[in-house]
Amino acid sequence: MKKTHKINLRTSSLLTRAMALCMLMLISQACSDDFLDQTNPNSLTTKSFWKNNSQLNQGLNSVYSALKNNDVLGIQNESVRTDLAVPSGYRQATRPDEMYFQDFTANTKYVENKWNALYLGVFRANQVIENYERLSEDYNTEAAKEQGLEVYAQARALRGYFYFVLNTSFNDGNVPLVSSVPKDFEEFQKALSSSDAVQAFYRDDLQYGIDNLPKTYSEWESLGSNNLGRITAGACEALMGKSYLAENDFITAEGYFKNVMENYNYVLAEDIATTVTGIAEFNSESIFEINYTTNINLETSGEESLAQNITYLVFNANIQPSSWLSMKYRAEKPDPADPANMNIGADVYNENGEIIGTEDRMRLYSKRMGDCMGQVDDPDSPMYGAINGEYGNATGVAPFARNRVTMFKKFLHWNTIGGGAGEDRSTLMNNRSGINIPVIRLADVYLMYAECMLESGNLSEGLKYINRVRRRSHLILLGKASEAGAEFNNLETTYMDDIDFDASNGTQPVTLQNLMEHLRFTERPLELALEGDRATDLRRWGKFKEQLENLASIKYDYWHYEKNLNGKHGTRYKCYLTVSGEEPTTFEGKKVFNQPPEIQDATVGAQKFNESLHTYLPMPQSEIDSNLNWDEFVQ
Repeated sequence: MKKTHKINLRTSSLLTRAMALCMLMLISQACSDDFLDQTNPNSLTTKSFWKNNSQLNQGLNSVYSALKNNDVLGIQNESVRTDLAVPSGYRQATRPDEMYFQDFTANTKYVENKWNALYLGVFRANQVIENYERLSEDYNTEAAKEQGLEVYAQARALRGYFYFVLNTSFNDGNVPLVSSVPKDFEEFQKALSSSDAVQAFYRDDLQYGIDNLPKTYSEWESLGSNNLGRITAGACEALMGKSYLAENDFITAEGYFKNVMENYNYVLAEDIATTVTGIAEFNSESIFEINYTTNINLETSGEESLAQNITYLVFNANIQPSSWLSMKYRAEKPDPADPANMNIGADVYNENGEIIGTEDRMRLYSKRMGDCMGQVDDPDSPMYGAINGEYGNATGVAPFARNRVTMFKKFLHWNTIGGGAGEDRSTLMNNRSGINIPVIRLADVYLMYAECMLESGNLSEGLKYINRVRRRSHLILLGKASEAGAEFNNLETTYMDDIDFDASNGTQPVTLQNLMEHLRFTERPLELALEGDRATDLRRWGKFKEQLENLASIKYDYWHYEKNLNGKHGTRYKCYLTVSGEEPTTFEGKKVFNQPPEIQDATVGAQKFNESLHTYLPMPQSEIDSNLNWDEFVQ
């Protein structure tokens, strides 16, 4: 029996989104010949719009547009609520941040925005799906049938992705299952479907994509260059595996990951930077990425989400690597036998900052750190054509590491824009970027497959795929070169059967248990920071609160950086961290004494975190207020 509700006069939030959708779809017709031929364009309805495959494809474009909303991935908010990032530049921030402080509720704006963005995508996909099913009855040529099916399969695959995110993000996975376009007020009052029912629904969509879509981006491109970026069978297969991994169903997940690795011809890119800085979008490693652009007039088109603003959040250091993550990057071991770790012709400076010669020397920090994180004392990984210690001196550019301990480098143009000028801050760009954002790439699949292998007790196979990811970044590899699964047994590769790569504290041979810990808290966060589904991972491992408490337990000291490289910069204030009591080893630092002597991360969040409240996002209050059946369940 349904509970009684006080009738709320506010229009349903789902209804509001659908009405907005219809308006957008009709407005989008302003550029088409069909629209111009209408006697009264203002009376255009959905029935008069959905007449052919061309209009069906226009509807599909609106689904892709919904995918581009920054809140779908929620990179900023999802990173600071986990162990990956801190907001702004200060570790002990006094300015409240609901996500970082684990203070978010049903009324939190991000919670509502993410929910709305995902359901907008669902509504748009449902419109395409329903109208395809109607139009397909009258197709009279094979070409029309193929074109219609192509659109239909993409709409279902994208709907499957939207529901995957809803299921792994909200309310223990129990969300309204909207499988058709609501026709009246009652149909908008959707009760909750169980997590199992939602999973079965979106997996059916993803399976349809596996069966009916081109396998990869290159296959799409072979059908026409304007197809590049459309969702693929490979993406659906990887998402299917990820969905089972989210439930710790390692056996089922393993099968999907194995298919992705063996049957789609994916290959790791040369380095991480290639995949996350716009250098080579849709490359051989890319399985699913969101395609952004600034090549249209975003103001007049009304579709501002075709660009992303993550680049500027990172560039302005509004989110930075957590102290724990920074230390992890710094601790990585470049392989001394690998020639790629030699900095050939590195500048040598005298005490006055003048270049007095060059030398060949080993990298100070790992290539993976150089691709993913900038730190003021890293001399081997320039940003925007300038050494890290110098970056930020161009006119109008916020100085790197001035009150900024470290910076993420993903989603920046740091390796394509020279001279230290940084990102385009012009009014025309208005904090928008066209760099694509990866959702899944091959390195992620390798690490997820490795986890499945470790869960099944296959240490050798787990090591094999972890080491493939490490080898790409020219790191010392784990295990023994003599093991059957060791693929890089050569003079340019070093193996070490010591889980922390530190012989000074005794050898700790690699085991299933310590390698799993290493995978969770070294490989995945260092390789996939700002990517992936970290909240889902911490939740399914049962490690969310424990990891926040670990972060909060470590105390750090701030240091100024005064080294005068080439005489171009002043002091970088509070830009370097050490574990409390330690000193910098790469430069002579000046300790910060006018601040609390010790700083920590996540102290508030670790105290406030509650498993039942914070591992998932809550259903937004706006949905509770407007959906009469928000607390009912259907099977």
